Amino acid sequence: MNLIFDLDGTLIDSRLRLYKLFQHLVPTSKLTYQKYWAFKSEKVSNESILAKEINYDAVAINRFVSDWMDSIETPEFLVLDQNLPGMHANLASLRERANLYVCTARQTRIPVVDQLERLNLLPYFDKILVTEQRQGKEELVKTVPGLSSQDWIIGDTGEDIQVGQALELKTCAVLSGFLNEESLRGYEPDLILATAASFRLP
Repeated sequence: MNLIFDLDGTLIDSRLRLYKLFQHLVPTSKLTYQKYWAFKSEKVSNESILAKEINYDAVAINRFVSDWMDSIETPEFLVLDQNLPGMHANLASLRERANLYVCTARQTRIPVVDQLERLNLLPYFDKILVTEQRQGKEELVKTVPGLSSQDWIIGDTGEDIQVGQALELKTCAVLSGFLNEESLRGYEPDLILATAASFRLP
């Protein structure tokens, strides 16, 4: 059996990194961590937040997007990511019965591997799949050997669920990332859990 995990918001808690980067790029922002993530959980984009809450114009928003992409995977911000509670124990248990993969839409591979190593997660996984902005997740997941309808994709976004459904995999949505339960339920995953640390094989 294969289990394919998203990275940010699924295997690791990246919420502090994303909030800190937003505040760094928008020094006039008065948004608290809770308010920022309340917006994000309702599928409100950074661009919409900037336009409605900060009164940014199109030029300023475009500059923000460019600066965000340039900074989001730098060491000074990646160091803010942490393991979600219970993740190590559950991955060790799952590893005994399944092949584990990471599939992430990060821009570059080396920081992903370095971060997984820093967080002591790397040894659990058979392969790390990174889109590098050149491939889609669906295309990468298709490369997993022996992929079948009994395999699972586990992630925190609608895209993860849609990829699994397109490939006729079982889908598990987790609430430890971007979207709240109501938003995720709209994608009709097979399962919704608080975190991937709660995922169990039958």
